Amino acid sequence: MSIAKLSAGILLCLTGIAAAIPCSAAGGRIEIVKAEGAVATSDAAGKKQKAVGVKAILPSGNTLSTGPNGRAVVRVGSSGYIVLEKNSKIAIDNSQEKAGFLRQLTGLIYYAMNTLKGDQKLEVRTEAATIGVRGTRFLVAVLPDRNEVDMRKGQVSISSTDGEFEIHKKAEQDEFEAYKQEAQDAIAKEQRKFDEYKARTEQEFIEYKREFSLGANRMASFDGNQVEDRPLSAESVKDLENFESYADEWLKQVND
Repeated sequence: MSIAKLSAGILLCLTGIAAAIPCSAAGGRIEIVKAEGAVATSDAAGKKQKAVGVKAILPSGNTLSTGPNGRAVVRVGSSGYIVLEKNSKIAIDNSQEKAGFLRQLTGLIYYAMNTLKGDQKLEVRTEAATIGVRGTRFLVAVLPDRNEVDMRKGQVSISSTDGEFEIHKKAEQDEFEAYKQEAQDAIAKEQRKFDEYKARTEQEFIEYKREFSLGANRMASFDGNQVEDRPLSAESVKDLENFESYADEWLKQVND
């Protein structure tokens, strides 16, 4: 490797402010395997934007974005796949010369990552948090009215980029054996009883931590440093299912 290339790689390592993967885990082609509508790539400075489509190989270090009608499935080397919904943007680096990163700037993006071995590590960074991944599937929303991580499978660690989180963790007791339907005309009455029972048994715990774990079928919503850790909402489940349906052919290949 030339001194110039080595120096450039070191400089990029120092200036990349996003997720880091050890060099041994990085590498491989960043390729669009499915796309529709407006999909474009631009350099690190946000310039030289050009439209891209299926089979396009993306230069490492570039930013990928989708327009109002755009969607895309992207193979990120040997790390796994990401799926972009409309109006989404992500900076991707998977080069051999330096640690790679995934930095979600905006929109809805689904991540399906292969299981990492040994001391390999993958992190996805947003403005609100850094998400440590070791092989899992999850959705990240970075929108004006929705800032959250929705877990589908596995577990991630979420660390604050600024101080401690104030974590409000909710757990619901779903057992409802004492309130079973006895007849069709009693449905409404039984539903009211269930709602009362659920309200009594819902628990909320508050913790202050700089880092916490988020497991399968749960979600974390961010409002500054305040976090609500709770079961997946109906909206989140619907979004996850839509992503999985759109990218099913490639998500089957993920080893997580």
